Amino acid sequence: MKINFSNQKKAGNFFQENQREISIGFCALLVILVRYIFPVKMTGEAFWISIFLFFIFPWVVIRFLLKEKLASFGLSLGNRKRGIIYSVIFVAVFVLINYFIIKTPSLRNQLQISPDIVRSFWVFLWFQLFVSLSSHFSMEFFFRGFVQFGLEEKIGKWVILAQAAVQTLLYSNSPWIIILLVGLSSLGAGYIAMKSRSVYYSFVAMWLISLSLDIMIIRYIFQGIT
Repeated sequence: MKINFSNQKKAGNFFQENQREISIGFCALLVILVRYIFPVKMTGEAFWISIFLFFIFPWVVIRFLLKEKLASFGLSLGNRKRGIIYSVIFVAVFVLINYFIIKTPSLRNQLQISPDIVRSFWVFLWFQLFVSLSSHFSMEFFFRGFVQFGLEEKIGKWVILAQAAVQTLLYSNSPWIIILLVGLSSLGAGYIAMKSRSVYYSFVAMWLISLSLDIMIIRYIFQGIT
């Protein structure tokens, strides 16, 4: 019986040549698996889990496992002009989409928001400036920075679809309109990050879109404006 050492050598070379991407992919899937298996319902839990899973963990992987600069994963200003232009267009388009959803009863009934945010302006402000802002930044750093920039060299432009699919997977148990919004916004954010070489612009854009939707929900649903 002969053993084909050439195949074993090829397999070994493959893992050796793609060790960086395999490590990123494994860590990303691990985060998604943990988040998917252990869903959270309370705002405080969601805040801390998002910070740990989507920011601290990938930050540790980049710094101590990959030993690379954070700027390579989107934590830099990149191309400011492109970032600002594409972000403005992105926000404008999605604000219009949000408005259409809110004005359509069959669609807006699928949206949810915490009652505590609705009752108090100060709670709403605290939520948007601390919980929502930090959560959106963590998500951008993970999906557009860690996943997209981390795998871009091997996958190419297809990585935009990959990171959007992975993020959308987290919302697979949500109403279809939420899944659609997450999928489309993830694609848009990925495009902004690719063009600007930064996650800062897509982060601000995604947060503004989320903020506009929350305001519309409160104004048009809970305050009865038609």
